[in-house]
Amino acid sequence: MIRHLPMGLMWNMPIPVACSLAVASDGLAVTCGQCPLDGDGQVLAPGDAAAQAGVVAAMGQGVLAHLPDPHHPALLVVYHDCTDPQDVLTPLAKAFPQTTLAPVRLPHFYYPGMRIEVDLYAITTPPRTTVETRGPARLTRIDGGPLALLHLTAPDMPSALPLLTCIDPALVLSAQWFAADPPPSHIPDPAARVIPPDGSVSAILTLAATPVTATTTQGGAILRRAGRFAWTSATGTAPDLAQSAHQAMDALDLSGLTILKATTHYVGGPRPQDLHANLAVRHARFPMPGPASTGVPVAGLATATLAIDMLAIVDSPAE
Repeated sequence: MIRHLPMGLMWNMPIPVACSLAVASDGLAVTCGQCPLDGDGQVLAPGDAAAQAGVVAAMGQGVLAHLPDPHHPALLVVYHDCTDPQDVLTPLAKAFPQTTLAPVRLPHFYYPGMRIEVDLYAITTPPRTTVETRGPARLTRIDGGPLALLHLTAPDMPSALPLLTCIDPALVLSAQWFAADPPPSHIPDPAARVIPPDGSVSAILTLAATPVTATTTQGGAILRRAGRFAWTSATGTAPDLAQSAHQAMDALDLSGLTILKATTHYVGGPRPQDLHANLAVRHARFPMPGPASTGVPVAGLATATLAIDMLAIVDSPAE
């Protein structure tokens, strides 16, 4: 059974959106990007990163409280624009002390004064976390849910390679890479990587319990499946972000899938118009009820101006 929490339950975007506050199924729940916005879509505590992190932490706790079944927070993907990530990580760690935090620095956000956006992944059993290090590289693995959640960090790709040998490539379902260089050929790459400005490497990966089958859609998108779960990834290359979003959505084949989470990285400025232009296209094409959705601007993407990836349940009715 797939459960959707409606947008507007606790806060709103300043424009209508066709997405859900959170979606839960098969022991996994994912949220839309939790933003420090009020009921009218206005930025709360403009410019104050720590205060906004506190607001978002409370929102995340509220989402968990509204889910129909108890869920334990497992992973927070923390998009921020802070020179020192502790400005946002400290309040979040206080609210979620047993949860893995995965910071991702952005050049800016799309609304003036906004400093943070957070994706929450939660599971119905208490998470079991293990950490492995090789020199300066670190790999955190969270088990207990239907998919293993992995967070990799390293100063560069060569230092990440020893830890990547610990990952069974046959089980890699989804991959979000923030790296100037591609991962080694035995580790799946998404349709486009985010290029970080400092040369560092980080990745958010999911591992399935059974081997993954990989295909390419007729439009050229990546489609990977394992059991009840699927992941698909596509890009747009047009300079115009609305046109780029059309290209990516045209490439995806969503037939037989109920989308849990859609994540979009795009090369855009600190302007609401850049987000809204591609968001309107994406949300007009989402099957309803819509997925949890996140869209954030990045400094660069490998071979694209916009990249969409989607985590989905295979052939399941929604409600």
